Amino acid sequence: MKQIITEEMRFRQRVVKYAIKHDNNAKAARKYHTSRQQVHRWRKRYDGTVESLAYKSRRPNFHPNQHTKDELKLIKHKHRYHGHEGLAQVYRKLRDVGYTRTYDSMCIQIRKMNLNKKKRQKSYPKSRYKKPTITYPGQCIQIDVKYVPNECIGFSSYHSRYYQITAIDVYSRKRYMELTEENSTYTSSEFLKRLEEKLGFKIELVQTDNGLEFVNDSETTNKRTRFEKQLKKMKIEHKRTRPYSPWQNGVVERSHRIDNELFYNKRRFKSYNQMLKAFKRYSRRYNNIARKILGFNTPNEMVEQYFSKNAA
Repeated sequence: MKQIITEEMRFRQRVVKYAIKHDNNAKAARKYHTSRQQVHRWRKRYDGTVESLAYKSRRPNFHPNQHTKDELKLIKHKHRYHGHEGLAQVYRKLRDVGYTRTYDSMCIQIRKMNLNKKKRQKSYPKSRYKKPTITYPGQCIQIDVKYVPNECIGFSSYHSRYYQITAIDVYSRKRYMELTEENSTYTSSEFLKRLEEKLGFKIELVQTDNGLEFVNDSETTNKRTRFEKQLKKMKIEHKRTRPYSPWQNGVVERSHRIDNELFYNKRRFKSYNQMLKAFKRYSRRYNNIARKILGFNTPNEMVEQYFSKNAA
């Protein structure tokens, strides 16, 4: 690559030539309004060409606080086995084996080694919706239903669809999920009966979208669904999101995207029993994965810490 000759380089060459001509660095420094030490450094580098006076990188070749080879090897190892579960889980596993660096330092090394390179996605304008402040478990539970992707079903389902109904606590991110063969108010209301027992704490508010498995169409009828009647029976407040606003139920929507990345996209089941067994195992595992938003704690740890702190 051809070196670009800048005005600064030409200026340095004039200073050096003047100093060589008079054999006096101080005189050249006074004439060109610079320091004697600077002229001395330029003369030492000058080999008769203007390219020798170009800017050079000041980046050090070594720093005493930089990551060691063993630390970089450890980051690669943990990212290989836990990277699919998120960088927070990678950092948690590193800390468990004695890693003392910060989370941001780990992320910088992962970017340098191109371990977490992803395709750039199209960005969308942010909404003005403000999330409510959640301070304890059970204050707000988001519930939603997703289709089980057909790509992961490798057995004869006789054209029937499977559904995943998910409830997630916004405070602790603890989830409870079930697989069903029907998407109706009956399955959602039966799911609600088991929810408090499975989560392990009292629920004050449930937030859902306007799907027919939860509520009726207000333009058609004002009657309450079986799901809404079950909420009233359990003395749980119900909150509906605004139509066509999935970001208001963003916590459970994000968890469904994680399910596709970690579970459904990587498997193809040969039978319903195999799918159900793997789903239950994944459901239990999810609540034991550390999250950055939880301070590198797991959902189960967040619930335990809250109740142990308030019990003391």
